[in-house]
Amino acid sequence: MAMRHLVLLFGLVSFSGAETLVVQTSGGLVRGFASTSRDGKTFLAFTGIPFAKPPVGALRFQPPQEPDPWVGERNSTAVRPTCLQLDSFSRNPKVVGVEDCLYLSVFTHKINGSRPVMVHIHGGGFVAGAGLNVDQMKFLMDQDIVIVDIQYRVGILGFLSFQDAELPGNMGLKDQTMALRWVKKNIAKFGGDPGKVTIFGESAGGASVYYHTISPLSKGLFHRAISESGSSYDPWTLVPSELAVSHGNRLAEMMSCPTTSTKEAVECLRKQNGEELVSKLINFRVWQVNPLLSFQVVMEPPSAGAFLTGPKSSWEHGDVPLLLGMTAGEGDLMTKFFIDYKMDFKWFDDNFKSVAPISMLYNASTSNPDKVTEKIRKFYFNDNPIDMNEWVNLTNAYTDSLFGVGIMEGADKHKGNVYFYYFSYMGNFTTWTTNKTLAFATGHAGEVVYLWWAGGLKGSDLALSYDLIKIWTEFADTGVATVPNKEKIWKKWKPDRHDFMHISNSGFKGDSGLLEDRYRFWMDLKL
Repeated sequence: MAMRHLVLLFGLVSFSGAETLVVQTSGGLVRGFASTSRDGKTFLAFTGIPFAKPPVGALRFQPPQEPDPWVGERNSTAVRPTCLQLDSFSRNPKVVGVEDCLYLSVFTHKINGSRPVMVHIHGGGFVAGAGLNVDQMKFLMDQDIVIVDIQYRVGILGFLSFQDAELPGNMGLKDQTMALRWVKKNIAKFGGDPGKVTIFGESAGGASVYYHTISPLSKGLFHRAISESGSSYDPWTLVPSELAVSHGNRLAEMMSCPTTSTKEAVECLRKQNGEELVSKLINFRVWQVNPLLSFQVVMEPPSAGAFLTGPKSSWEHGDVPLLLGMTAGEGDLMTKFFIDYKMDFKWFDDNFKSVAPISMLYNASTSNPDKVTEKIRKFYFNDNPIDMNEWVNLTNAYTDSLFGVGIMEGADKHKGNVYFYYFSYMGNFTTWTTNKTLAFATGHAGEVVYLWWAGGLKGSDLALSYDLIKIWTEFADTGVATVPNKEKIWKKWKPDRHDFMHISNSGFKGDSGLLEDRYRFWMDLKL
């Protein structure tokens, strides 16, 4: 009984032998374990803490609900299951994971004190992805911070929407918000400062971060934001309402469910086998992995529980300090599939008029896609045949259409201080392409390897890793982006002057007018 009182009073019990700790959370006691950072600092890991009830049975497609408390200690030392999904970016997609997946992990050095908190949101196009493990924390845990890594429903289970009260959508983003509420309520017991929370992520994680800066549901739950390679203005993140309903009806038909009533359709889909249900994602492909847009974020019908409503012109942009940026070769995420799928460039060139609007995702945002396609061919390829000689230009076209322009537009729209980075550093871990000789620029997620644990970093790669870790964690502490050696000033991005920090093999250099001609080309299309 005396030991139990110590837990309730101080949130900590030390056990003899191995460094095992127990912390009192709002749901009950959790037992963690000790690990070691890159530089040999001991940190504590608490994995697999539930922040919501399992979204199964009647709770499938429902907003997340507070988890039931548990009795006794919960073993938070095991690897968490991945959320149920189709591994849709692989050549031979397979169903992996489980529906009972709404767990988070906390990594801290000590449970006393009040340290900056960084909440990580994984990427994966909103259709795939998983939280990180303890080994991947070894770089960031060199610093005196607290990290929370969360999972959320993805794909059909996380973003199916019929655009009505029965199933408005965005359950995956609502999961993230629920996790942020858990952080606000519990993180002080892990040595974190609930008044100094930074959300950060890459790709769909970065886009999620930006959506949280807009959503009324997330206001006040975080105080800084880091968005890597993603924004709400990237076209692959937001499904038009009509398309969302069409996808929902198609899915219902595939599962032999009614389509005349949303209520009946949803009730039927709740009863379906989860693995079979998520496997249907493959049927929404048109060409290779295209379109990337299937089950992602939607603008919901107005309601008190809506994460995001429309139109875009009504969005209330946030004012928290924002660090965001992109790599020089974001489009490599798409062009690498030309190698993986042994693409016939002659076929692609001949069918560019029909393929480009689908793969660059402007077919639903213009009444004249053919005219837009002609302008793209002229601007990027000078009307030349699109073959291997145009590899760089093709990658640039995908970089701009799917990532860069939307990220820069997001920087322009944000109300708070914005610090922008452009990452072109080429190291030993640079390429996403199968054929490394084709890697002319740092591809999508190119900076992530320097933040999360990866064996074999040395020389300039290792030095850059230390620099990026310092930038990210100091921003989480102060809300200001600074160059590690303090000799150069990182100017704020302004809508009328696009100042940014270029991170290259030559180091850190401030510049302005990032990709100005390419940005202006797309903005003038008014898609």
